Amino acid sequence: MNTQLRQRHVVIVGGGLAGLAAAAALVDSGLRVTVLEARRRAGGRAASFEDPVAGGLVDACQHVAMGCCTNFLDLCRQAGLTDALRHDRTLWFIGPDGERAACTPSRLLPAPLHLAPLLFGMRHFSLGEKISLGLGMLRLARFRGADATDTQTAQAWLAAIGQPERVIRLFWQPVLESALGESIDLVSVSAARKVAVDGFLAHREAADLHVPTMPLGSLFGDRFVVWLESQGVAVQTGRIVTGIERDAAGLACAVACGDESLACDAVVVALPWKQAARLLPDLVPVADDRLAGSPITAVHLWFDRDVIDLPHAVLVGRVSQWVFRADVAAGGSAGYCQVVISASRGLLDGDRDRLLETVVAELREIFPAARTARLVDSRIVTDPTAVLSVRPGVDAARPPAISAVDNLFLAGDWTATGWPSTMEGAVRSGRIAAAAVLAQAGRSRQSLTADLPKGPLVRLLTGG
Repeated sequence: MNTQLRQRHVVIVGGGLAGLAAAAALVDSGLRVTVLEARRRAGGRAASFEDPVAGGLVDACQHVAMGCCTNFLDLCRQAGLTDALRHDRTLWFIGPDGERAACTPSRLLPAPLHLAPLLFGMRHFSLGEKISLGLGMLRLARFRGADATDTQTAQAWLAAIGQPERVIRLFWQPVLESALGESIDLVSVSAARKVAVDGFLAHREAADLHVPTMPLGSLFGDRFVVWLESQGVAVQTGRIVTGIERDAAGLACAVACGDESLACDAVVVALPWKQAARLLPDLVPVADDRLAGSPITAVHLWFDRDVIDLPHAVLVGRVSQWVFRADVAAGGSAGYCQVVISASRGLLDGDRDRLLETVVAELREIFPAARTARLVDSRIVTDPTAVLSVRPGVDAARPPAISAVDNLFLAGDWTATGWPSTMEGAVRSGRIAAAAVLAQAGRSRQSLTADLPKGPLVRLLTGG
């Protein structure tokens, strides 16, 4: 192996999923890799807090991957974490009248016909509404941003093509807002198409859920870090980066942590965009109407007994969007459940007491065991910039991994990955940045895991 290459030092600023993925992609590259994380535990927004009732860790917000998240799932395989992911093939929908629908894509029918059982399993829709929904999904799959100025929001576009109001409100809104983390009246049509095609139509396994069965703080903050360190990566937590030093030629030469400088040959800045902009004001675009955040709220509830009898459920036509049952292996105590509400900007006018009352009332209406259960404790956690708002025009504002400084690279779910701001987007960004580091060092490596293959019928229907 080239001695000069082996001695090169790469510093990754930020130990969230993007930074960890970048470090993992540089394992066995011959580069010396150091990850600097400001918090006490790596993982970034994939974080946990102490359970106030039973102790142990509980995730600040439930994170879920889908089968289409090929790079996230491959990263988990690489680090030996797949045993901590539960595979849910059935999606549970609970309609406005409380009727349950177990929607399971077919394993026998080719894509996109595999969705027929899921589509017709939604009992809260009439036959006509189901047909309209299926046709609307096909229309969305054939949408091309290049054929029109992609300035319409998903809600406006769906209404314009004749999707019934109930279908928009009871399917498109909960599905798109959950997948994209932003309100349906703000997200772009292109982002909605990404969900429809990659998340549902493309492959029989695309819509499968992969749910962590242990706290994210343990999964990424502990197990993943231990694996990285076993591969020779240095992970330093509690290290606040205050600046990136540059030499006379303008190249990054060191990372400053207060009075201490860590010399390096390349830097990957894998921070949220506002933090990255403060650290690199000349390289990162400032947040504006095109580059803005969207909030997600998690309502944590501890009852005196188990009240949720499903692993998860999409709650249609309610304030609550998703509910997840406690998995004791994931740190949740008996009687614990979590409700997740995406695009929670201005939710119930910010009245947290009213939000708690509403969510508890909805659970008691839906789940019989909750009606007689006593609420022991609760916590409401809102991240005001949980995800990048995928509004029309946002892609033009998302910077690439390669910056104007030859040896300084950007990573994060807000960068130009071709994906929304998700765990998959974060992992892709880290891998793309790592590939750029290797290219700058004179090495090449496959950067991304391929998407799930699209069958001939899907390619025909989507026009590509």
